[in-house]
Amino acid sequence: MHPTLFRIPFLPDWLADVKSYGVMIMIGFLTGIYLACRRAHRTQGNPDIVLNIGFLALVFGILGARLMFVLHYWDTRFGNQPSPLMAALDIRAGGMEFWGGPLLVIPVVVIYLRYIAKVSVRWYLDITTPALAWGLAITRMGCFLNGCGWGGVCVDPHDPHHQKASIPWAVRFPYGSPAMNQQYEFGQLTLPAELIYVLPSGESVPLPRDFIQAAVKDGGKTWRKVQEDLKNQHEKAADLLARFRQSKLGVVQAQCQRFGLTPQQLAELAGFYRSEPVHPSQLYALINGFLIYAVLAALYYYRRRHGIILGWFLILYSVSRIFLELIRQDNPLDIGGVTISQAISIVTFTVGVIWLWIMYRLLPRISPRAVPYVPPPEDLPQARPAGKTKPSKRSG
Repeated sequence: MHPTLFRIPFLPDWLADVKSYGVMIMIGFLTGIYLACRRAHRTQGNPDIVLNIGFLALVFGILGARLMFVLHYWDTRFGNQPSPLMAALDIRAGGMEFWGGPLLVIPVVVIYLRYIAKVSVRWYLDITTPALAWGLAITRMGCFLNGCGWGGVCVDPHDPHHQKASIPWAVRFPYGSPAMNQQYEFGQLTLPAELIYVLPSGESVPLPRDFIQAAVKDGGKTWRKVQEDLKNQHEKAADLLARFRQSKLGVVQAQCQRFGLTPQQLAELAGFYRSEPVHPSQLYALINGFLIYAVLAALYYYRRRHGIILGWFLILYSVSRIFLELIRQDNPLDIGGVTISQAISIVTFTVGVIWLWIMYRLLPRISPRAVPYVPPPEDLPQARPAGKTKPSKRSG
């Protein structure tokens, strides 16, 4: 787990972190568009239209994925915030659901191809759909680095200490990771009292890792400043103390005073605790995305009918996502005993079947709008400015 890939020096903290998830999205986008443009060039498509599709997919894909996540978790993660709208717009805090992207991107791209570019919708969907699977695969590496989308616990049932993984490739995420926090909530692991923080509501949760890191970085300077203001009877000392106790630093300071520890010792203690072994479902999804891309990319060159690539993507990804959700543990079973992704996958699988039926039964084999792109000539003769024609030579 490595949510911050690197930091840019000399920038404020809120701007300095370069997030791994965002970097993976950009890598997936750029490489996917490159592959789609190369596919268009090989089959006489217009690479400029593919670039436009890529731009639309980037903007509306992120918008749709974020919108679906916000709607899904509004009550638990956004509605109870001091400023729900700002929390929803804070995409750097993470939180996107894949299906929201295609559900918004596909109709936007169809409208662009049909009414703006005025080219074959079926042909250009065939060209660009494999890039969707490719970008999905790369993005799942971002999920792995970010620690989201984790799998279920896979502990060897024969291990008396319940620590040994049942598979050799299992992953244990570090202290404070979403996987570890959820396992504590589900009662799948225990933590020492030093690392338990009791919320004002009375609920106990693991002491947030960023609280500990902030206290270690501060080194007690803020607490010493508050003590000095209290000693000097500063007129706002009481308010400063109240605000400090409610801050990250104040929470850690109270914990340290209670157990006789320093923030550094608390950080060292937290380093000994990790999540239970879990399936690396993000890497399963990565492999799945590459396999779907390979199938669709090969099918593109062997297909005998325009428009079938999107239908096969919807079918292949929907089926695989239903099974991948059985391994994941992060999504709740909130729709008829299945996750929201499984419910959507059932619908998109049906749409994919209907789409293929329409392509094979109702539409011609070759799209009449699939006209090969002819690039403009590169070397055009330069027009000579008017009034400056070279005079002809006359004989003596």
